[in-house]
Amino acid sequence: MAPSAASNVSNSTSTSNTSKTNAAKPTTPIPPLEAGHLERLEAPLADVPGIARAFEVIYHNLALTASDQFLPTPIRALPTGEEKGRFLALDLGGTNLRVAVVWLYGGSRLKVCTRGSWGIPQHFKTGAAEVLFRWVADRIGDVVGEYLGDVGSEERERVLSEGMELGVTFSFPMEQTAHDSALLMPMGKGFTFTTTNDLPSLLKTAYDDLLSTTTPAYPLPKLDILSITNDSISTLLSAAYLHHSTEDTRAVAGIIAGTGTNATCLCPVSKLPVLKQPTSGPNTDAILLNTEWSIRGTAPPLKPYITTWDVQLDLENEKPGFQPFEEMVGGRYLGELVRLVCLDLFSSSVPKSQLPEKMKLPYGLDTKLCSDVEASVNDDEALSLLQDYFDPDTSSSTSSSTATTTAATTGGDLEEWKWDLPSAASFRRISAAVSTRAAALIAAATIGVLGVNDELKCHVEKEVLVCYTGTVLEQYPTFRERCEGFMMEVVERWVVEGRIPPTSSGKRRAVRLVEAKDGGIVGAVVLAGMVKEGRT
Repeated sequence: MAPSAASNVSNSTSTSNTSKTNAAKPTTPIPPLEAGHLERLEAPLADVPGIARAFEVIYHNLALTASDQFLPTPIRALPTGEEKGRFLALDLGGTNLRVAVVWLYGGSRLKVCTRGSWGIPQHFKTGAAEVLFRWVADRIGDVVGEYLGDVGSEERERVLSEGMELGVTFSFPMEQTAHDSALLMPMGKGFTFTTTNDLPSLLKTAYDDLLSTTTPAYPLPKLDILSITNDSISTLLSAAYLHHSTEDTRAVAGIIAGTGTNATCLCPVSKLPVLKQPTSGPNTDAILLNTEWSIRGTAPPLKPYITTWDVQLDLENEKPGFQPFEEMVGGRYLGELVRLVCLDLFSSSVPKSQLPEKMKLPYGLDTKLCSDVEASVNDDEALSLLQDYFDPDTSSSTSSSTATTTAATTGGDLEEWKWDLPSAASFRRISAAVSTRAAALIAAATIGVLGVNDELKCHVEKEVLVCYTGTVLEQYPTFRERCEGFMMEVVERWVVEGRIPPTSSGKRRAVRLVEAKDGGIVGAVVLAGMVKEGRT
């Protein structure tokens, strides 16, 4: 069993054998009430292999029966690394829009020439889809216009006369029958669109509207949408382009752990019902699946570990019950979970009205704050971060020795509650418990996916590479190491139990997380290159 979140922080170790966290041992003991909170959050850590097995079983069932999960895509192969050409990439996620012009040179080489990145304004998430995509079209125009201004006249004229070929990464559920088609399904991550929308039509209409407003002085090219895929598939394609499978390694799955979460794998066609099997195109033994592993069909393995805070978060979400897994592991929600736990803990000894306003405000606590506090060198540094975040105007004059809520010396009113070392230590431990639980659940789900495509049974001698992207895995301190450590815990347990075979040499079975840098952008253009060359 991997270390608990509390011991993980206290002992400065992670679940990985190869990494240590920066966090030093908190200087305050764990009060009994807080210990109870931590125990509830840490419950999944006692049986990560069992949770992985439960995910594997439910995934097999969803692949056979679900209409909105384990969706087949038109992709039946991974890139060769020799794809070439200049493409425009669009990556629309839950938080950011990114657009770039990318050259693929083959030999696993590429160059990102021009790029732009924008946070998605909240009002576009709750308005009409057409309004959002007109904004997206304007941002495409910004990047293409900048590219045309940077290149020579020959390339500029070529682009304007021939147009640009576009690859799209879209981080939301969709149904696809062809590379350039996509019907949008209900969206999460704060988006409230409920109707089915045709993604290429929305994008083409919005961009054509933009073209109608251009002038000869600032022209834009026509766009040809070559490919559309989701973020997890782009992650796998990106890493497979840059890191080929070798005699010793095999890239087989892609996962996202950022604002939200998703996964893909190259699955044997035989694991799918006839309705999900391809009816046209080349005959292959495998097909890439968009698992949509965050939505309600994957809830059963989580049910024993749902806390009252998870229930509260879900009930107050835009779409209760829609994405239970994502609400336990997604970057949009980790900070909110920490806030709910801390609010429950601190209000047990002080009136809730005395707590900081951000602590009482839904989503008033950023996941980044949790990661920064968890990575603090000591509780004094954690205290300073919390004071700056919750009360920046007074934190510089507030020392770590300030008392917690006490009765005023005159009158009977309570003084305003303030952060101190014990409360900062509690916040650190709770943040660690929430993030460690997320790492364990993502690890269990990932191994469950590898069970669907038989990867751990069939390629015994190879190191399995799971490609990843997303801010939680990329930027949350030691999250990747903890996740990888839990994955190895499951693999080693399953070897002992005989669920998967050992290596013939007795060498340790290995599953490793490999970053797909700019996966949404690179994967989009890699797929466009594959489609253009007819190799999907």
